[in-house]
Order: sequence, then structure tokens, then C-alpha cells
Amino acid sequence: MIGGFVFSELSPNAPGTAVSSAPVTSAAPTLGVATPLDDFDSLDVAAEIQGATGGTLDVYVQCSPDGGNNWYDVIHFTQAAAGSGVKYYQAPLSLATNTTAPVAVGKNLAPALGSALASVVNGAFTDRLRLVMVAGTGTTAGALVIVRMAPQRIRVTT
Repeated sequence: MIGGFVFSELSPNAPGTAVSSAPVTSAAPTLGVATPLDDFDSLDVAAEIQGATGGTLDVYVQCSPDGGNNWYDVIHFTQAAAGSGVKYYQAPLSLATNTTAPVAVGKNLAPALGSALASVVNGAFTDRLRLVMVAGTGTTAGALVIVRMAPQRIRVTT
């Protein structure tokens, strides 16, 4: 692993959509965006998602192939039910994987490895990623969303 990027966001506190806007740990100074990523071969993405108060919450990871003008979904984590406890997910972004959905995982001494109803679009990713959070009808308070991205390069031996 080389470095790492960490999104720490509060989801919308009312129904609607919001993009990540807080500083991203280890990223260039573009608020809410993990960049630069163009020198990496894969990303290990780990998420901690808690349900918002009163409404569902959908969290997406998006990439931009054109310098931030347009953004496309690459990961959609399982929708969090209103008020649900924290759930943990793991998903790879890589040219070298056949994984097609994030996998629900446990954390520390609470293992919970199982399948999740969500999706990942694998293949080449771009030089920047962001989060999009969609709060459902009835949402009255946001929830903490943490997404960690561990970029990796192919090990070269001599």
C-alpha cells in the first residue's frame, strides 16, 4: 500500500443529494475529492456507513474521466435503512478482479463476512474519486460516512 485517502463526511440532514465536500486525508487540496490516483493499479475501498435519522441513505463512489466535469458511478454500497447501525463494506477497484459487488464485512472482533446487494464497476479508474450521498424521504438528521481508499501499485522486483 502507498499512502491512503480517507473521506469523513456527514450525510444530508434532509431528503436530497450531496457530494463529498470535506478535506480528504492525503489528497491534493481539492475539497471532497481523492486525487491524484492516476499512478496506481488498484484501490482497496473500505466503508463505514450508518443509516440517517428518518430516511434511507445511499452512498456512491464516483470517478471523473475528464478532470471533474462529469462523474460516473463505480461503487454503490447497500442502501442503509433509516436509523440503522454502522455496517462495514469492502470493495476493490482494479483491472485484475472479477468482483462485481461490495462484500459486507466485519470489523475488528465483530466478523460479518457475507454478500451485499450492491455493485462495483471494475476496470480502469480515473485520477479522481468522490462520494455522493442520497438521503431518502423523511430524513431529519445525517449520519457519519467514512470511506477509506488504499491505493496500490504492482510490486516491481529486479
